[in-house]
Amino acid sequence: MPRPVPTTVCHFTHIDHLATIVEHGLLSDTDAQGGGHLTVEAGNPSIKEQRRRRPVVVEPYGIVADYAPFYFRSRSPMMYAIRHGNVPTFTGDCHDLIYLITTIEILHQHGLPMVFTDRNAALAHSKHSTAIDDLDDLVDWAVMYLDYWRNTEEDPDRKERRMAECLVHQRVPWDAIDGIAVYDDARRDTVESVLANLEVTAPPIHVTPKAYF
Repeated sequence: MPRPVPTTVCHFTHIDHLATIVEHGLLSDTDAQGGGHLTVEAGNPSIKEQRRRRPVVVEPYGIVADYAPFYFRSRSPMMYAIRHGNVPTFTGDCHDLIYLITTIEILHQHGLPMVFTDRNAALAHSKHSTAIDDLDDLVDWAVMYLDYWRNTEEDPDRKERRMAECLVHQRVPWDAIDGIAVYDDARRDTVESVLANLEVTAPPIHVTPKAYF
């Protein structure tokens, strides 16, 4: 299956972080933790610790935690883990998570350094590339469009490939966000209210319950 162009990517975060993201941009875990901007932790602590130790082997180098992560599809294994209570630091309603949406092309137009991985970037055997053209082969696009991505005997690493990432170094400015997806009308109203209070132009807001478990 060929790569879709434009190539959409998404990052999910708690709705309570929206105002901070508008002000400071979407930050890497290193910068968000250092600045005290992360108030609701939706990441698995053990995986985040791996990301703080895992080197990025292409420019601009550093560690995985130095990058803001995006997935190529919604309904990721991490979202599934949160929904089923397997992330101990997250005890709220997973429907309060919102997706920040953009495209590879928009990120490129903003001159943002990107690193692409073929699977979960926390894994030592993940492949890294900075070339957009490599996405055609690096990412398993057939797996991205599966409703069910759990491993099978015939495909024992399908789940980790479903977590291929677009990593953006340090920070994504608010004006590079092209859309927001939320679970229901109530969350859309909250997002609209936050953005109105901040007096910023809201990108399209999509009510997309199918993006959730």
